[in-house]
Amino acid sequence: MLADTIQSMGAVLGVLAPLIAVPLTLITFYLRSLREHQIVCHAQLERRLEAFESELAELRRGLTERDRDFATKEEWLRECMYTRRLLDELRENAARSFGSKEFARNLREPRSE
Repeated sequence: MLADTIQSMGAVLGVLAPLIAVPLTLITFYLRSLREHQIVCHAQLERRLEAFESELAELRRGLTERDRDFATKEEWLRECMYTRRLLDELRENAARSFGSKEFARNLREPRSE
């Protein structure tokens, strides 16, 4: 009786083994390919991050090496006023050269379109 039970279990396992082994093999290969893809993507990301960090370090180095003198607010206002005065003189000279008050008025008033 025990021998018959063992033989019937062996027959059942012999039939079920391919039904279980084939899907498990496919699942194993699929999971292995996912892991390999993950490793490749991780390596690419690491290379990109290293390149980004090196470029960032180079940018920081360049910014610290560049000694830049910024204009103060007073200097900026003085330069703006000087430029505005030059523009006014240019406008007046153009108006004089064309000899038309209407031309000067058109230059002062912004166009609304």
